[in-house]
Amino acid sequence: MTRITGDLQSIILKMRMVPVETVFNRFPKMVRQLARDLEKTINLKITGAKTELDRTVMDKIGDPLVHLLRNAIDHGIESPAVRLEKGKPAEGSISLRAYHSGNHVFIEMEDDGAGINKELVMKKAIKSGIVTAEFASSLTDEQILELIMSPGFSTAEKVTDLSGRGVGMDVVKSKIESLGGYIAIQSEKDRGTLFRIQLPLTLSIISVMLVNLDEDVYAIPLSSIHEVAIIRTSDIMSGHNQKLIDVRGSIVPLVNLKEIFEMDNGVETKEFQSIVIVQKGEKMAGLIVDSFIGQQEIVLKSLGNYLQSVFAISGATILGTGRVALIVDCNALIK
Repeated sequence: MTRITGDLQSIILKMRMVPVETVFNRFPKMVRQLARDLEKTINLKITGAKTELDRTVMDKIGDPLVHLLRNAIDHGIESPAVRLEKGKPAEGSISLRAYHSGNHVFIEMEDDGAGINKELVMKKAIKSGIVTAEFASSLTDEQILELIMSPGFSTAEKVTDLSGRGVGMDVVKSKIESLGGYIAIQSEKDRGTLFRIQLPLTLSIISVMLVNLDEDVYAIPLSSIHEVAIIRTSDIMSGHNQKLIDVRGSIVPLVNLKEIFEMDNGVETKEFQSIVIVQKGEKMAGLIVDSFIGQQEIVLKSLGNYLQSVFAISGATILGTGRVALIVDCNALIK
């Protein structure tokens, strides 16, 4: 019975999968049209168009990709005269790639344009009041690049049909994160920019680790979990008003879920702590929980219209017992 229902589930999931070429196919015409309007020559290379993605993810990923492409054509790729001055070929190139890795689909968009000017981004962010000058001086290159995804941020000098309104990259980021994915940026001056989008294979059924917090059950997606551990309370260190632990030579900040969810907190009284170490890109965090229940596949339910912006909760599920378990949004906690 278990095997038959498992097969049935995988068949139904496969039926929901669609190749990304359904979205990618509309880009060549758009790129040609925009390049002509801006008097640039651009070659779009598409690879991995047969990679399959869940239909619900596919419906929502088109707009963010359109925005990234428009940005690359408008801001990234220089005009043919400027490219020749820099010793590059007059024709710019944009690569769009899709591939599977583990339980995720990665979509990469890379251009060989001017790259992102980090100094200009920093100046604009300080001028717009997104960050203070003191805070900006302590940012890494990666964090400076992430500033372009702040609400209201734009480096365009004047408002055009294509850019300058300060809406766009923040919408791209929030849309991708609402799908349970995340976006990373790499850029090198005069060499180009790479946007890497990581998306879950499916949104309907996910594997989670169920954990207890007091009497409540919470679900942490397995795709975010790096490892689970039980540590001594005496091994928890403090620094800069943040609790930390040493995980095999790496210092990992601790997040007390009871504090986040405003529950009664009795951390210091126990000799041992149960920790779930979660990861987003290069960053990690340790979530303190009361106990582990085990791994389970769950059907994801949205929280509905009234609970749109609950911090660190991405949805809910109904367990076999009829109880509701909330799903923890690890990306929000790490951020």
